[in-house]
Amino acid sequence: MKTLIGVGLILVLFTETVRAEVLPEPVALLEREQMRRLAAVQSKPGIVIDRFRSDGCSGGLSAAWQFLAGISPDFAHTAGDLPPWEQCCVEHDRHYWRGEAEGGFEKRLAADRELRACVLRTGVIEQDRLAEKLGLSPREVLDAFDIVAEMMFRAVRLGGGPCTGLPWRWGHGWPECAPGLEQITEDIPLEAMLPDD
Repeated sequence: MKTLIGVGLILVLFTETVRAEVLPEPVALLEREQMRRLAAVQSKPGIVIDRFRSDGCSGGLSAAWQFLAGISPDFAHTAGDLPPWEQCCVEHDRHYWRGEAEGGFEKRLAADRELRACVLRTGVIEQDRLAEKLGLSPREVLDAFDIVAEMMFRAVRLGGGPCTGLPWRWGHGWPECAPGLEQITEDIPLEAMLPDD
C-alpha cells in the first residue's frame, strides 16, 4: 500500500511538469531515495541480476499493436505486426533491466532521451515508406512519430522510476526494492494489492 501511495504522490507531483526534463525537487528527491534503495539491493552479497526480458513497448503498446494486427489483416498489412519503433523499446528495456543505481538518476534520463531520439530516427528512416502505405505526406508521418516519441518519453519519465513494484521499473532485472514488496512477484495483479472496499 505504501508503494501505491508513493506512486500516487509521484503522479500528483509529476503531472504538471511531465513535459520538463528537470524534475520538481520533491520528485527528484524521491527518485534519488529510490535509487539508494536499489543500490542497497544491487550491493547485497549473492544477489544477481535476472536474465534479460523485454515486453517490447511497455504499457500495453506492443501488446495492443499485436492484438490489432492479429484481428485485422488490413492493419497488419498496412502497419505491420509490431510498432515500427519496437527495437527502440527493446534497447530501452535493456537499460531499464540493468538499472544501474550508481549515477542512475542521470542514466535513466539518458536512456529515456535515447528512446525518444530512436523513435524520431525511425520516423525519418520510415517516412517515405509509411507515407506511401498510409496515404499520408512524409511530413504527416514525421509529425505522428514526433507525437509518439514525446508521449513515450513522458510515459517513461512518469512511470519508470526504481522501486515502484511495476514490471517496467528502472532496475527490473533486480529483486524488488519497494518497501513491503520484496517478496511479491510481478505476476500478482494490481487489483489483488488494493484494499477491499
